[in-house]
Amino acid sequence: MLYVGLVTCMFGAGVLITPPDNGYGRAIQDRADWEQADGTLIWNFCNMYQPCVVERPGEDYPFLMWFFGWAASDTNPGVAGCDAIYHARSKDLAHWEIYAGADQWDKDMKPERWKAVLAASDRYYDSWHNGDPSVVWKDGRYYMAYSATSAPEYKKTRQHVDGLLLCVMGATSSDGIHWHKTESPLLIESREAQEAATDTEFVCDFHRPSLLWDEGKWKLWFDYWNPPQGVCLGYAENAGDFAAKDAFRIQHDPRASLILNWPNPSVAKAGNRYYCFSDPSGFPPKVSTSQEAKNWTTRQLCEAVSDDGLHWRIVGYIPPDADAAACHVPQALVTARGGHPWLYVFYATQRGGEAAYDYRYDRIRAIRREIRE
Repeated sequence: MLYVGLVTCMFGAGVLITPPDNGYGRAIQDRADWEQADGTLIWNFCNMYQPCVVERPGEDYPFLMWFFGWAASDTNPGVAGCDAIYHARSKDLAHWEIYAGADQWDKDMKPERWKAVLAASDRYYDSWHNGDPSVVWKDGRYYMAYSATSAPEYKKTRQHVDGLLLCVMGATSSDGIHWHKTESPLLIESREAQEAATDTEFVCDFHRPSLLWDEGKWKLWFDYWNPPQGVCLGYAENAGDFAAKDAFRIQHDPRASLILNWPNPSVAKAGNRYYCFSDPSGFPPKVSTSQEAKNWTTRQLCEAVSDDGLHWRIVGYIPPDADAAACHVPQALVTARGGHPWLYVFYATQRGGEAAYDYRYDRIRAIRREIRE
């Protein structure tokens, strides 16, 4: 069921036409259409999110997760850069254990034991943030697209958005723990954009990837800065070597974004339909005295569907958990339950609070819905 913000116009004999999505005024789904999946899955950490789950049927641990952030303390002391990527495994999607190094796994949610599996390098565009992992298992190997950024000192010569250089990097692994990074980014803005005085002249800041192997090629959705529209959804393809330089090519005019106001995209496919989740602003804010709290709580999980991965219809927002300030950074998985396909959406809950708002995330959870299309 949908309500709030679903506006249609009538033309002719009862034909309803929905106006094009402008990034705001979107519908809100009935939360009852979604089932909470197994309570809180991972917790007790400092600030972690973006839980990408891959299924490998028949394995002892058929569900594998990569997520990122700060494990035990802010900025991960002792780990290269700032944000880093971590790894977990599960037999049933409900109980998880996190990689703790040297074939050790933590079942007791003690983040001081957790070991990063991917962290920053000495390359300028990969020297600070490593996060937003999106992983595909293909032909005996794991392929990851992830977000990377320059270090803060890069801000001295850059006026873009937050002063950092953002890009999408790649990595491959045989075990999901030891990774080899690609020699160059999968997507990075043009040299002209990197050297521009402001962020108003060029599209830039390619980030937060969602990777699929589909129809015999690599498909990559991502968000990027498209002035003056803001953070929008883009799409690229690669029909060749995953790691080859400049092999991922954007498949549309970057000035014509696929969806406006669509950060942190995650795409999954079931049958011939694509499902995309994001956490855009525009949801009614929670009652608050803090402007920061109002800003953060207007961002909530939102769903879109497509038959080709390029043309999307917005389904609507998913109301947040009752005990969370906001639910952000969705990651989708299609799996079978009882012989039927189910759509899972993993996400992180924001701490929030008053009067000082805490933007950090404290729990990883999931909701699910049977696919009946």
